[in-house]
Order: sequence, then C-alpha cells, then structure tokens
Amino acid sequence: MALPLQRIEGKYEILAKLREGGMGALYKVRHRLLEEVRVIKVLRAQYQGDADLQERFLREARATMRLRHPNLVQIYDFTLDDDGTGFLVMEHIQGVDLQQLIVSHRLPSLPLALEIARQGLRALGYLHRCGFIHRDISPDNLMLCRDVDGAPLVKLIDLGIAKERGADHQLTQSGVFLGKFRYSSPEHFGVGEEVEVEPRSDLYSWGLVLYELLTGAYPYSKLSPSQLIGNHIFQPPLGFEQTDPTGRVPEALRSVVLRALAKPLAERF
Repeated sequence: MALPLQRIEGKYEILAKLREGGMGALYKVRHRLLEEVRVIKVLRAQYQGDADLQERFLREARATMRLRHPNLVQIYDFTLDDDGTGFLVMEHIQGVDLQQLIVSHRLPSLPLALEIARQGLRALGYLHRCGFIHRDISPDNLMLCRDVDGAPLVKLIDLGIAKERGADHQLTQSGVFLGKFRYSSPEHFGVGEEVEVEPRSDLYSWGLVLYELLTGAYPYSKLSPSQLIGNHIFQPPLGFEQTDPTGRVPEALRSVVLRALAKPLAERF
C-alpha cells in the first residue's frame, strides 16, 4: 500500500523515516504549500482493520488537538481514510532526545537535569489536568531543544497513545500492549487483574527517565521482557550508592526519584 501521505492533496513530501512509535511509524515531511517541516505518524497497518481501534484513534486525535502547552508537541491535523489508514500531523522539533544523551554518555549537568525534570513535569501536570494520561513516557519521547531566547526547552512528544481518563479500555482488552516494557509502570501489566493506568503511572515512568538522566544507568539489571515485567512489579530499583558512587545526586533528589518509583500507587506523589 502506498503511504497515505502521498495521497493527501499532494501536500506532504516525505523527507525521511524517523522511527517506529507506539502505534505507528514517524516520518519527517515538508508541507509543500507552506514550506514547513513537520512530522507525521502513520497508524500501523495491523491496526487499520480494527474498527474499535480506529474509533479510539479518532476520538483521541480530536481530543489531543485541543492541547496547547509550551512543553508539549503541537498537533496540527489528523486523518482517517475510508480504508482505515490514519495519521497525525505534528510540529517538527529541532533538538536531541534524552535517549541520545543517555546512550552517548552526555549526561546534563545537575542544574540542567533539574530544569529538564521541572519542564517535563509541567507538561505532565498539564496533560493530567486536562484529563489525559500519556502512557508512553520514555527518554526518546522527550526532546531537549532551545526556545527563541536560546534557553533550554523540553518538549514531550508522541501523543499517539495518550488516553483520556474514563475512556474505554479496548486497546488493552484486545491484547495490544502500548508503550514500552522498559518504561512501563506496574499498572500497565495488570498484576493478575485489570488495573487502570492513571496519572501516577506516568510519574513512575518519569521516575525511570530521571533516574537514567541523573546516573546514566537503568535502575534494574535484568532486561529481558519477562524480567522487565518482574522488575516493575516486584523488584526495588538499584540503590543510588551503586549507580551514583560519587554522590553527584543530592540525597533529597534521590528520595524524590525513589518515591516516584514506588510500586504501590498510593506511595507515589
């Protein structure tokens, strides 16, 4: 099947495929009429024949288009064709994602890490106040760029699987796991029964990201899919004395991160 982007009024010229996201592939494109670079997420082909998923895609796309915050990627448009092909059009952000910083061992200074944390939490707070849960907080979904004055600016991207609280759970019930095992909260896995993912689930994922950003180390040592699930449900994170032996991270900040990583929801913030 030809990419739907090539059939939409000839507006979008594909420049590059960026990566695969939770529900589809991300492409860097140019709007040929406006001469603007944007990003388009194309719904995975495996989801295109599922009427329930398509309905959810439409509902959540309409809702996320209303979101406006300086630390959130802006959604410009969305389409769901008659053949089930759907996509979201988003702003293109010039910067580096946090995963690149972690992998390349270019950890930010402590003041910059705190600023990244502050701005990321502002984005999450706004989402939660608007009734949304992101469900895919991870280093590659957080971009570090510069604002018009050259100051650090964090953008939370990939709202493709963001969910309104109180919406149906059809995606999870149909056996489709959304998000990433490595950064999922215990609630994502149900622990034997359906447990609703809620705002504090995003905080757990954010705690994992912040732990890595501060230490350069993931807080669990066993990384197979089944072990990751067990880690999130049962295992405590590695102590900072193991991953931060020089004491770069202040004790008060360590406590904040570990509280975000508490297994019971009630023990998080």
